[in-house]
Amino acid sequence: MVKNKIGFNIGFALLAFPIGLALFREFDFQNLSFRKPALGMLYLITFIVLIFFMLKKKSVSPTQEK
Repeated sequence: MVKNKIGFNIGFALLAFPIGLALFREFDFQNLSFRKPALGMLYLITFIVLIFFMLKKKSVSPTQEK
């Protein structure tokens, strides 16, 4: 029986932190838009992908489980 465990990958977390900060700086809260829309969308897509890989479920076989 294979169980799924939510894993936390510190490498992707270290990459997601500065991308998240750049995304935060790029967003204009007064106008609710990005200062540079293309760059903002690139940061957003990259940040979402990094969060997905950071929290990706790991498949564990019964022999590895303890």
